[in-house]
Amino acid sequence: MVFTDYDKSADFGEYLTYYMPDSVLLITNNEKATYWTNEDADYILETFADNMAARGFTLVDSKEDADLGLQVSYIEDVRYFVDYPNDYWWWGYPGYWGPSYWGNWGGWYYPYAVTYSYSTNSFITEMVNLKADEGEGKKLPVIWRSYLTGFETGSSAVNRTLAVEAVNQSFTQSPYLTNK
Repeated sequence: MVFTDYDKSADFGEYLTYYMPDSVLLITNNEKATYWTNEDADYILETFADNMAARGFTLVDSKEDADLGLQVSYIEDVRYFVDYPNDYWWWGYPGYWGPSYWGNWGGWYYPYAVTYSYSTNSFITEMVNLKADEGEGKKLPVIWRSYLTGFETGSSAVNRTLAVEAVNQSFTQSPYLTNK
């Protein structure tokens, strides 16, 4: 499966250069960042670089000189997340009570759990605007993302071929991603 999405207000024609790390970030249960740096990872990164070059973007050696940043991450294990939506900023704050303390709120109910996950053997790629002036401590805006999954065949050669085809497909279904 190949899923892509982008910021509809982004003008990709205004970006000329991009920076991409020389390894794939591994998403695992480790608290420290780990990276995938073997021949397979290089081949996949080269596929991203080839597609970016075909679209008119130039790879630079320094993120300070780049207009865009391209982060390729590989999900090595399944991650499940559970969250309880909470519209009340004061819940859990010392000295404050939950909504039921104040009487019948008419239709108020206990929050429901929202669960989501990422699959193993999947790639997440995010392209960020490195030139955005978001101020100190702000997150850079993600202007393009892809999610690639389905690489569980048991053969590393087949998995690599499928991954390369998925990367190429993510660019095929993103015709707006060009500066030409």
